[in-house]
Amino acid sequence: MILILSFIDNDHVRRVVQHLTMPCQVVDIGWFPSRMRMHARTGRRADSFQLTLPDGQRLDLDAVRAVWHRRVRPFTLDPALTDQTARLFAWSECTEALAGMWHAMPCFWMNPPDADDRALKKVMQHRLAHRLGLRVPETLVTNDPDEARAFIDAHAAAGVIRKAFRNIPQAPRNTLLLGPADLARLDSVAYAPVIFQEYVPLALDLRVTVVDGEIHATSFRSRPEYEVDYRPGIGSAEVAPYALPDDVAAKLLALMAQMNLYFAAADFRLTPEGEHVFFEINPAGEYLFCSDRTGQPIPQAIAAALERRARAGGR
Repeated sequence: MILILSFIDNDHVRRVVQHLTMPCQVVDIGWFPSRMRMHARTGRRADSFQLTLPDGQRLDLDAVRAVWHRRVRPFTLDPALTDQTARLFAWSECTEALAGMWHAMPCFWMNPPDADDRALKKVMQHRLAHRLGLRVPETLVTNDPDEARAFIDAHAAAGVIRKAFRNIPQAPRNTLLLGPADLARLDSVAYAPVIFQEYVPLALDLRVTVVDGEIHATSFRSRPEYEVDYRPGIGSAEVAPYALPDDVAAKLLALMAQMNLYFAAADFRLTPEGEHVFFEINPAGEYLFCSDRTGQPIPQAIAAALERRARAGGR
């Protein structure tokens, strides 16, 4: 049995499920606890982990041999629970109960939830990638306006990019080259840390999807207006499969191993001089915008990895 922790209306999940030949079940964490029940029994009389799904089906978690953990939704607490302190307590208890059950399941995880959480920390990513020999942009993360000014001055010739750690719907922040308006409000850095990076000259942007050691690299040649961030211009970009050099691939796989990741999507930039510069790695990155344009069999690779690991007894 393969368990997919995600949500039903996820195109990435649907495309993988199409290629699975083993029994599988998609479970939306957002069903819990209002519509889904958990039953973790331990003792002399019983030792079992089960979920009762919204349709009444009982799912035996001890039969699961591989889990794909991808972009889970938050819990949905019962609206009848109106007291804020009670809601916080219920949320905490739900977190502890499910996390304990996941950690106790002796099967293959792509990726383990704690590895996903750790891999999202960009400060850690940058240092680890650098120490493994990947070229990373000169980067400063700070909430000190004076440090920010000094960094910007030191890289004024090439230019400096500013980034957010994570975009949230209420306050989206694009990745942009610093301009006069940004410099004028640089003191606001004191309110929250900002990622500053040297601008890296562009030949190609690269999206590298890794599935259990298998690498699928895609190049994007974008129009000039998307040279800072290729993502808004994906629709008009020239897209093609790309052969990542062996030494860069080896270092990326070492980064994956250090982070205990079996799936991730990494962003690189190829400079005009032929240097591969690592920007970041996303443990639940999207890939259909690559596979659909290039024909690379990424959904098939995910399905094959899950089945291969499941048949190997969850190893």
